[in-house]
Order: sequence, then structure tokens, then C-alpha cells
Amino acid sequence: MKSVFNQDGLMYKAAAFAIFVVLVVLIVLISISSANDDGIPQPNDTQSTTAQGDGTSGDTTADLITSDSTEATSAPETTAPDTTAPETAPETTAPETTAPETTASETTAPETTVPSEPIDVPVGNTPEEIAAYLAEYPDTVLGVTEDAGQEYIDKLTFLGDSTTYGLIHYGMLKDGRNTKQVWTPASGTLTLSQASFATIVYPETGEEITIVDAVTRSQPEYLVITLGVNGVSFMDEDYFKSEYKKLVESVQTASPDTKIICQSIFPVARSYELLDSINNDKIDAANKWICEVAADCGVKYLDTNSVLRDSEGWLPEEYHNGDGMHLATNSFTLELNNLRTHAWID
Repeated sequence: MKSVFNQDGLMYKAAAFAIFVVLVVLIVLISISSANDDGIPQPNDTQSTTAQGDGTSGDTTADLITSDSTEATSAPETTAPDTTAPETAPETTAPETTAPETTASETTAPETTVPSEPIDVPVGNTPEEIAAYLAEYPDTVLGVTEDAGQEYIDKLTFLGDSTTYGLIHYGMLKDGRNTKQVWTPASGTLTLSQASFATIVYPETGEEITIVDAVTRSQPEYLVITLGVNGVSFMDEDYFKSEYKKLVESVQTASPDTKIICQSIFPVARSYELLDSINNDKIDAANKWICEVAADCGVKYLDTNSVLRDSEGWLPEEYHNGDGMHLATNSFTLELNNLRTHAWID
């Protein structure tokens, strides 16, 4: 029995030991498994790190976007005052823009330049040969009269080329630069040979229409024609006179009651650069042709050339704008004064 018990005891011990071993193995396996489970996050940690890196990158990008967004948001706030400023500026500067149109200098320039009080007759330098042909047309050439005053000047409409445009540029007439008394092309240049078909800016509407159309619409009381300075460079007597006569007759047909004054071409200065083609000898000849056309058509001729020339026949240097041909304000004043004191009054 003792042997059996010993054997049984050994068996129990062996079984217990086996169970212990199994438990130990299980514990070890569980520990290993647990260790492995603890190690799994390591790659995940890398991914997590990467993810964090991406996250950081994302945050950085987000920051950039946010920053851009912030800048974009703040930009309008920054530019908004800039945008608002121009909108406010015109309101502030609008009077400044408008002011020049109503400035006293422009509005009153004609009154200052062409005074309302009586003026002296401008002194002219008329060569004998010019005086001789003027004397042949006493019914055509406008002679000295009492000063007709500013009221007379206000009745005149001026048709001409760039030598006439200065009346607008310098604000020499009623309403200054906004005057409706001057008819010239938009370019300011009008050649006699083109007068029958050229267009002028009609000041009442701003349209570009032919001279005949303008005359037909406005029926001016007086029309002062100053043309031909460009034509003297290439037009002979017959060509010049035929074109001038065509113009005068077209005005007479369109407005029979208009009083037409053919004004002489102005002289040029010694400093004028194109004296080979346009010079005072040619101008003097053309002025005689104009006087003859005026006589043929039954209209008037006004010699303003003699008022603007010096004793040698030149336009004085202080009388032009710097190019030797186009008048300055002082010479325009002489022109207007000559018109006032050589008025066409029935």
C-alpha cells in the first residue's frame, strides 16, 4: 500500500508539475504575446510620427492657408481704404475738375483782352503796293469806324484754320474756351483747297459737319473767314481764287443774310522755319486775291495783316506763340480790336 501511495504521490506530483509547466508556458506565451502587442505601436509610432509630421505639415499648410486666408482677408481690409480713397477722392476733387471750367480767368479773359470801353484804332504798317490795291475797292474794304464794342465781337462767327483756332485756345471770345463762335476742324487745320468738303466741329452739338451744313443750321449774322495760309505754298492765283470764291458763294447760298467778312492772311515771323514754302511775299499776293474775290462776291474784306506786321513786313517775334506763325494773345487782341474799329455796320 505504501508503494502504491508513493507511486500515486509521484503521479500527483508529476501531474502538478506538468500543470505548472503548462501554466508557465502559457504565462510565457501570454507574456510574449503581450510583449508583441506592446511592440506593435512602434511601427504605428513611426506612422504616428509620420502622421504627426503630416499633421505638422498639414498644420503648416493649414497655417499657410490660414495665413493666406488671413492675408487675403486682411488684404481687402487693407485695400478697402485704398479702394474707398479713390471713391472719396473724386468727390473731393470734383470741384477742382469743374473749377477750371468756371474759373474767372477763362470766363473773363475775353473781357480783359477785348475791353468794353472804347479802344484806339490799331496802327498798321501798310506798304504802298498794298495801300494801292485797297484803294481800288472802297466798297469792299472795311475802313475805320467808331469802336463797335464787345457787343459787335459777340455777334461774329469765325471760320478758319489753325491761325483761328487760337481764339479758342486762349479763351479770347465770349465764354472763353467754351465759345461757340469759332468753327475749325477737329485737327485745327483747314486748307482752302479742302474747304468745300472738309468738316468742322459744330460747337452747338460737337458734331463734325461741313461748313455749308453749319451755315445752314446756324444762319450766322456775321461770318469772318480767315483762310489760305496753307494754300499759298502750292496754289496759283486761279486755283486759289476759284476755291475761295466757291466757299464764299456756298455760304451765300446757304444763308443769304449772313454778312461775310474775308479777313486777310496774317504775316509770318522772320523765325518761321518754312519760309521757302510760306512767306510774306506769297501771303501779300494771296491777300490781294482775297480782296478781289470779296469784291466779285459783294462781301467785305478786312486788312488785319497790316496791323500785325512790322515796318519790314514781318510778324514781330513777340506776336507769335513760338513757331513764327500762330498768334499769341497780344496779337489776337490786335485782331479783335481791328475788327471792332473796322466794323461792318449798316
